Amino acid sequence: MLTWADSTALVVALYALAGITAIVLGIAERRSGSATDQRFWPVFWFTTAALLLSMAVARASNLSELLADIGRDQARSEGWYETRRSLQAGVIVMVTLVWAITVTVAVWRVPERRRRYLPTAIAVFTLVCFFGIRLISLHQVDAVLHDRTVSGGTIGALVEIWLLLSIVVVSAWRFPRSDVERTDVHAERHVETGAGGRVGH
Repeated sequence: MLTWADSTALVVALYALAGITAIVLGIAERRSGSATDQRFWPVFWFTTAALLLSMAVARASNLSELLADIGRDQARSEGWYETRRSLQAGVIVMVTLVWAITVTVAVWRVPERRRRYLPTAIAVFTLVCFFGIRLISLHQVDAVLHDRTVSGGTIGALVEIWLLLSIVVVSAWRFPRSDVERTDVHAERHVETGAGGRVGH
């Protein structure tokens, strides 16, 4: 049974784990001695960590539900509550299109030296878009994400957990690869230094 999937504590812990993983990778790249090599981009990991940890705080404090309640109250006070669903549906379609276009352009246009970060970037961006769609709180979407279950776990919770685990896995996969790339970089520099020394002689 997957009833444990709806545990807020579990989801928050996964956000924290993903954030800490990004911090560790950022520190590892910064200490690698390859700061001048454009294939390494520790700022990406630190920015990702800040985003994920902020989302962890939001999930722990139920900020998304609070914002949704504020939005509903504003809709009622401004008189467009009864027609809100068409607006919500339009925003969800827009978010979906932005996701599809952004991912397509990223896969097509990201330069080779940055492609090592692409799997994590896509997974994090997908999580952010999913977070936004849940925040919009369209009734039909909520009925699928919050009311329908798979082996006791709601679909929304299972999707969120899957995305978070994907972020951790594709990020952690960079540890051994980074070591190999750092070795290659140092080897290339050693060869270049040696060649320069021979030219000087």
